[in-house]
Amino acid sequence: SSAPTALSATAVAFDTSTEPLADVTPVTVTAATPTEPPADATAAPEAGQQKTVTLDDQGKTIDLLVGERFLLNLGEGYTWEVEISDPNVVSRVTNITVIRGAQGVYEALQPGTTTLSATGDPACRQTKPPCAMPTTLFTVTLVVS
Repeated sequence: SSAPTALSATAVAFDTSTEPLADVTPVTVTAATPTEPPADATAAPEAGQQKTVTLDDQGKTIDLLVGERFLLNLGEGYTWEVEISDPNVVSRVTNITVIRGAQGVYEALQPGTTTLSATGDPACRQTKPPCAMPTTLFTVTLVVS
């Protein structure tokens, strides 16, 4: 058995909010030598895997189970305003930092149907003179069971 290899990693956080981030401290990660899975192991989805909803899902119906989470990732280059028609069915999870270009993690809270709508204004609208690119509208129906 060989000794574990010490790896050094630096944590990097991206946050699209306007609130300042707490200091990010470098951490040392110790990784053991990988082992082969048993021959009878089956590939199961990782616990904590979540769906990602993107602009490609425009107009679709997305089925969720109570407690299931998804990442809303409509991309960069726009200022997005997101609304949920019934926040008792699905709502944004607070205090989670998401990747740049994403609008948050959302969780299915109780059975029902709600609509997630987002309006995206191009970033170039904030320039002088502003661009003439149109606003992007995005809507999906969320069905929780």
